[in-house]
Amino acid sequence: MLLTKLHIPTPGKNLIHRPDLFEKLNEGLNRKLILISAPAGFGKTTLISDWINQYKIQTAWVSLDKGDIDSVEFLSYMIAGIQRISSEFGQNALRLIKSPDKPNSISISGLLINDMLQIKEDVLLVLDDFHLTDSNEISTIVTFLLEHIPDTIHVAISTRSDPALPLARLRSQHQLVELRSADLRFSAHDISVLFNKKLKIGLSIDDAYALETKTEGWIAGLQLTALSIHDRKNVSEFIQNLRGDNRYIMDYLIEEVLKIQSDGIREFLLQTSIVERFSASLCNAILHRNDSQIIIEQLEKNNLFVIPLDSERKWYRYHHLFADLLKQRLLLKEKPLIEDLHKKAGKWFENKKMYGLAIEHTLVIEDYVKSIQLLEEVVEDMWKNGLHSAISRYGDLIPEDLVKGNPAFCLYYSWILINTGQIQHAEPLLESAQKTTNEKILDKKTNKPEIENYRILLGKIAVAFAHLNSNQGQPDKVLEYCQTAFEKLSKKDPLWLGFAWNAKGNAELHKGNTRQGIEALTIALEYGKTSGNFYLISSAASSLSYQESVFGQYKSAYKRSSDLLTFMKEKGYSEFAKAEWTYAGIYTMMSVTECYWADFDKALESVETAYQLTKDEKNIFQKIIALLAYSYILHAREDKIGAVNKLTELEGVMKHFKISPYIVTTYVGWKIYLFIEASQLEQANDFVKEYGIKTDGIISYQNEHIYINFARLLIVQYKFDEATAVLSKIFALASASGRRETLVQVEILYAILHSMTGFQQKAVKNLLAAMEYAAEEDLINYFLFDLPTTSNLLLEAYKIQATTKTKISKAFVDKLKSAINKKQNRVKILSNFELSNRELDTLKLIADNLTNLEIADKLFVSVNTVKTHLKNIYLKLNVKSRSKAVAKAKEFQLI
Repeated sequence: MLLTKLHIPTPGKNLIHRPDLFEKLNEGLNRKLILISAPAGFGKTTLISDWINQYKIQTAWVSLDKGDIDSVEFLSYMIAGIQRISSEFGQNALRLIKSPDKPNSISISGLLINDMLQIKEDVLLVLDDFHLTDSNEISTIVTFLLEHIPDTIHVAISTRSDPALPLARLRSQHQLVELRSADLRFSAHDISVLFNKKLKIGLSIDDAYALETKTEGWIAGLQLTALSIHDRKNVSEFIQNLRGDNRYIMDYLIEEVLKIQSDGIREFLLQTSIVERFSASLCNAILHRNDSQIIIEQLEKNNLFVIPLDSERKWYRYHHLFADLLKQRLLLKEKPLIEDLHKKAGKWFENKKMYGLAIEHTLVIEDYVKSIQLLEEVVEDMWKNGLHSAISRYGDLIPEDLVKGNPAFCLYYSWILINTGQIQHAEPLLESAQKTTNEKILDKKTNKPEIENYRILLGKIAVAFAHLNSNQGQPDKVLEYCQTAFEKLSKKDPLWLGFAWNAKGNAELHKGNTRQGIEALTIALEYGKTSGNFYLISSAASSLSYQESVFGQYKSAYKRSSDLLTFMKEKGYSEFAKAEWTYAGIYTMMSVTECYWADFDKALESVETAYQLTKDEKNIFQKIIALLAYSYILHAREDKIGAVNKLTELEGVMKHFKISPYIVTTYVGWKIYLFIEASQLEQANDFVKEYGIKTDGIISYQNEHIYINFARLLIVQYKFDEATAVLSKIFALASASGRRETLVQVEILYAILHSMTGFQQKAVKNLLAAMEYAAEEDLINYFLFDLPTTSNLLLEAYKIQATTKTKISKAFVDKLKSAINKKQNRVKILSNFELSNRELDTLKLIADNLTNLEIADKLFVSVNTVKTHLKNIYLKLNVKSRSKAVAKAKEFQLI
């Protein structure tokens, strides 16, 4: 980290204070954002630093540059800046962003907001040169921060162009103070003060007005003019001869300024312009001299656009506009000279272990061989610290043959490509890395320590191959690569071993090897905790929870998920878990379980969290299971239209991506059910044919979701013998593996079938059997699907349960009765008042005294949508206020 970027620039000695602008800036201390937007050379940075200095404002300063387009770099510097004021700030966030897994920027921003709430005094966060971070991700982060920062935090942004932030909204909310070029430009009076009082250059009033007109008060142009006319006899004549727009004037003036410098100073300026920041030591190295400190101090004294970057005056930079012009003129020099300068600068940075800066110089002169050599030294640390955007950029810039010749870079670059869905690009790189590493091991020149390092590298490459094949649904290949990883990695590599065990666990489960899969995932979870990698922890815990739920162990699965969220909370990451896509699976599994337990409000809250986590992410698996769960839960809440809409959204995703067969079967089974419920039997039959579902089809654990509802379809079409044949096969499979959830569904369908064929006693026995299977895990929701058919049968089952010894507890029966009563009341109330589920949700939040904005955040909708819900509620309940709506809702037990 370059600490010079956190230094507030020291105002120059010829500074002109701007009290009128200071007053406007002071207003910004009561707003969220101060925006200073103007072209280069209008004194943006000088104005802010002088204002801060004059008013002793507590400030976290970050000078941005082109390298900060990576969100990890941007957030790291922002956190470091604020830590100078509050040392505890952002420590949890830093641990997450500096990790191999690139977390969602918004989830990290949420953590930072929580930390900002702990800062009790006012703090100004300055983001200087914001235009250099021209990135959608950075704009998204800053937008989120501006929407949520507490009143004690204020942001000031200096930029050459307006950023992609919600400026119109901030303006309308009176949360924005703006200064633009028209505000910053020097007046004739300011020009007179600068030239006469500060620079001791005699300037008449007429000359001051002429300069104001010709330069439009452009401060950089005025400074160059001052340098150009110093010691000239006829100042007025020089000013009158200035012609053209600012761009032309700048070109003309820079030539004038360079012309009056000595040859040595002129060359110093041109040749040192290749570096973004410089020190005497660096300048001495690239120019082969030993007097650079003296020259730099002389340049600063003569106002030659030299800006100190620290209080010790060891590091400097040129004014950005001045540097750009110097670079343009340097390009007119011979190419070998320029290449030599970059090589020397790169070498100096390499010796100082400032590899990032060294690499940038090698890339400028297209010395890709040197670039890849330097990257080999740092790519692992870059990957571990989350600098994935930088690795990707280097991988795109450097020729592929050189990339393939460096196995370490191939490994980490490939890992990033896999995670971004570019598997076809990643695979040949990994193959090359494996081949090259094996060749290194067999090379007689390779010594023993090197061989051991290459063996470890082969182990990591094998993990990457396992990761790749997991994404392609190739469990046998995954297991093969995992075995290689276990042979070559040691316990000194808990992260990589954790990744390997996690891949093995999921592959074993994919093959139906449940015991081996659970054992592997349990080991992966422990390695995750040892390494502190939250992605690995959440991934392994999520898979374990899901597997337990598959076998009907819902209470255990739910507890595992709850324990994980408790663990995150204890570590200070509870908000992160609600904002990071890797936790979507946890929330989805919890939502479905809550739905099974008929806790529909809680289920909706959990599934909405899961859905939001996956909405903008590329992990299609998590997105699809969240949409399936969302549809299921909305249906359970009697929102039939919402359930169909979510399934339609899911179908849109499925058109564009290859989906796991198991997920497809879950979707097909649920779609069949919705067709049946809507009495669309013809469409259901066509859908069944489309997927090749037949009574004599092969039924397996993977496709039983389809065949359960296929049996339901046969029953409603009075094809009882065929339905019985299908149900008996499913029952046998589920019994063999003890899957309670499936057995509950089969027994309920048997009850419906027997009831429709006149065998009421058999039907009641089937319901009692279903209740026995469901009781231990409280699987209540399955009994709520077919109440018109089963309600009388359930009454008989209650009587038998009450008078006969069964495995069904009274507590379960009471829960079931309560859930049925609530469902029936809800249906009745909804039909009476015609309130939608969303309107009911809005009513509940009104009762909690939430504002429209807070309701919008809770429901993941806009404020306008909330207002529409309120209008509908008032109309349907025939009330005119929030309080009366809540009172009536409580009267009729709507809430």
